[in-house]
Amino acid sequence: MRSERRKVLTYLGAGAASLAFPYARAQDWPSKPVKLVIGYSTGGATDATARLVGRGLEASLGQPIVYEYKPGAGASLGAEYVARAEPDGYTIGLTDTGPMSIMPNLRKLSYDPVKDFTPLSYVCETGLVVLVHPSVPAKNLDELVALLKASPDKYNYASSGVGSVHHLAGELFKIKAGVKAMHVPYRGAGPALTDLIAGQVPIMFATIGPALPMIASGKARALGVTSAKRSSALPDVPTLAEQGLPGYDASLKFSLVAPAGLPAPIAARLQSDLQKIVADPELAKALQKLGNDDIGPRTPKEVTEITRDDLKKWGSVIREAGITLDS
Repeated sequence: MRSERRKVLTYLGAGAASLAFPYARAQDWPSKPVKLVIGYSTGGATDATARLVGRGLEASLGQPIVYEYKPGAGASLGAEYVARAEPDGYTIGLTDTGPMSIMPNLRKLSYDPVKDFTPLSYVCETGLVVLVHPSVPAKNLDELVALLKASPDKYNYASSGVGSVHHLAGELFKIKAGVKAMHVPYRGAGPALTDLIAGQVPIMFATIGPALPMIASGKARALGVTSAKRSSALPDVPTLAEQGLPGYDASLKFSLVAPAGLPAPIAARLQSDLQKIVADPELAKALQKLGNDDIGPRTPKEVTEITRDDLKKWGSVIREAGITLDS
């Protein structure tokens, strides 16, 4: 009997120790660099956004931030990497609408965008701008709509690829405006913008930051922004909703996440630090220069709600437009 009792006590003790171990590790966190995963290549607007937030995080944690790039599959490779990482606080990711709300509606993924992540902080929103080549005889959205209705087979529009927010913004525009335009997918926003400037494609739904120099130089004309509110970078350009498409809203929403199962003390520390970082007015100014808006902290619950709302919204657009990865 005593022997059996000893076994039970030993088993219970080992179980308690195993449960306590993650929290013991959490007390020492962070004791080494933290990896920040980005689902895109270096040098783009997402990279710049991540580095601005990363600088603040380095200062608050007292540890270096190591940037790791996992481009591909609409940024879902980066999200998958974060979801499968050890939930120890040393791997976090900057995610956006693509891998969290669009790709789950287009393909079977190895992660659940809600269940497999610990939400840390909302960062910002990046709207798009409807660009046309100067040769296109449309000076505003009404004129573009009239042009597309008069010549439904003449005009096409470029995007950064099938399933990108640029692609879906175009399809949402077609649905709401009741027009037709062929989608021309490119391998990235850079090549698409280059062809727009060269006159190879007449229309593009482009990320605001990279488009600003082209608009300023007159190489492209801005007809409207796709976000619910006007862009601080293009205050004189009205939204599509203002121009007769009520409810139109298409943008990338950036959030920071960690793997599910992150110990509560580490999650609380990261959430608290990031809330303060994102609320910094100087960070807001720097992010706005990149074409970002709606900058500011949200609760982890709000981050999850944003993902759920966008999952439903973009799933509806994808189904109505009949979009597949072969579109």
